[in-house]
Amino acid sequence: MSPTVSYNELNLTEIKKVHEIISPYLVWTPLISTATFTELIGTNIFFKLENFQKTGSFKPRGALNKTLKVLRTKKIKGLVAASGGNHAQGVAYSAQKLGLKAKLVMFQGVPDCKIDACKSYGAEIVIHGTELQHALDYSFELQKELGYEHVHAFNDIDIVAGQGTVALEIIKDLPEVDTIICSIGGGGLISGLASTIKQIKKDVKIFGVETVGADSMYQSFKSGKIVPLPKITSFAEGLSACRVGDITFNLTKNYVDDIFTISDEKTKDAILMLLERQKILVEPSAACTVAALLERKIPVGKNTVVVLSGGNLDLSRLKTFL
Repeated sequence: MSPTVSYNELNLTEIKKVHEIISPYLVWTPLISTATFTELIGTNIFFKLENFQKTGSFKPRGALNKTLKVLRTKKIKGLVAASGGNHAQGVAYSAQKLGLKAKLVMFQGVPDCKIDACKSYGAEIVIHGTELQHALDYSFELQKELGYEHVHAFNDIDIVAGQGTVALEIIKDLPEVDTIICSIGGGGLISGLASTIKQIKKDVKIFGVETVGADSMYQSFKSGKIVPLPKITSFAEGLSACRVGDITFNLTKNYVDDIFTISDEKTKDAILMLLERQKILVEPSAACTVAALLERKIPVGKNTVVVLSGGNLDLSRLKTFL
């Protein structure tokens, strides 16, 4: 008989404390209204610009919370993590700010801009395998070899708590928000955001978006159990989790209202539209939310916030979209 697994819930008071602790290392990212998309969609649309966060994505929120919490209880020599790029940057940034070493495992195909950014924070980079799971498996080997602290990209309640601080900023800047749209990779951002916001304003609708071919959470959410993907076939490396986490799946199942998928082609169109009309550069894992919105896949409220989760798009790759 398998042991009972207990899932931690996020307490609002704790999330507020987390926000206070990590805020000195981060920026309160802008929440902007957009006349262009408000007119196109026919309701008030706002963008939460996590692409303007330190390292260009929301990821340092969770990485900092995890690392600072560990440091309060023990001494550690360094951090090790596996990532499609943004989590690695979050860990590298955290390590630099807190005086730690970082060894990060990425896989073939991760954009050079993400690798170079990690190196600029002083991290050591290892390329292993062709997908996130290969990198993750190897990162656990390195953890044992080096004695470093492993920082998982999403399946850790402390990571989820850090990502949940996005919700506090949204509700502070726009108390009348009634709908939030957020992309999903492993589920750390949406599960933290949804479980936090629903404690403040329970009638806010939370919708998730994944690209077709990187839609483990969509399939899991619809079937009521975790559905792993054999491989990622989408170009959105920021959504490269073949299997969502037990923690993130449970919270998503409990607090997210629905999840939608969108094609890579529509996501590319959204990247270019955001650049041309809004003067904002985002990566595929962020643009998929706008793509789904433009395709009228998502029910919108009177005041809808779209979280643009990251902006780390390699310019050489952008040229291929033009």
